[in-house]
Amino acid sequence: MRFSWIAISALLAFSGCAQKGTFDLFKMDETHERAVEQLRTDAIVLSLETKAIISSLYLNHTDPATYHEGENFIVAVYFEKDDKSYKSRDLESDGYKLTLNGKKATLIEPLGEKDPRRSLIPIQNNWNRFYFVQFNSELNSSLALQLEKNQTGSVVLNYQK
Repeated sequence: MRFSWIAISALLAFSGCAQKGTFDLFKMDETHERAVEQLRTDAIVLSLETKAIISSLYLNHTDPATYHEGENFIVAVYFEKDDKSYKSRDLESDGYKLTLNGKKATLIEPLGEKDPRRSLIPIQNNWNRFYFVQFNSELNSSLALQLEKNQTGSVVLNYQK
């Protein structure tokens, strides 16, 4: 008899549980889901020291209605700490080179803090430098976005068209 009361109490307690799980509270819209899927991150490391971290988002897959001409990326780059302020750091002025399949970008535009395109990349912090980068259209279906600096090394982020 005691067992049946415990079983009935447990049954009643668990029957009132909701059908929704915890992850139902974190629903994303379709564009944000694609952005998380297309995000790639890697680092240039030399002698166990991180020299740069690059995160990139391939916009042609994230928002194809808006970004369909050329190959478009939002790139977030963290540079190693040194005497320069992180706000004065820049890709090309520090000797870094960004290429797609070995070809230079046609446009590298720094994105300010209020730029609405920054909200497309699921990385929001103050120590990265954010850029909108555009390349000419590639015929190749595999895309290799490479950040390199001769003295420190390089890193490649791979995408599929």
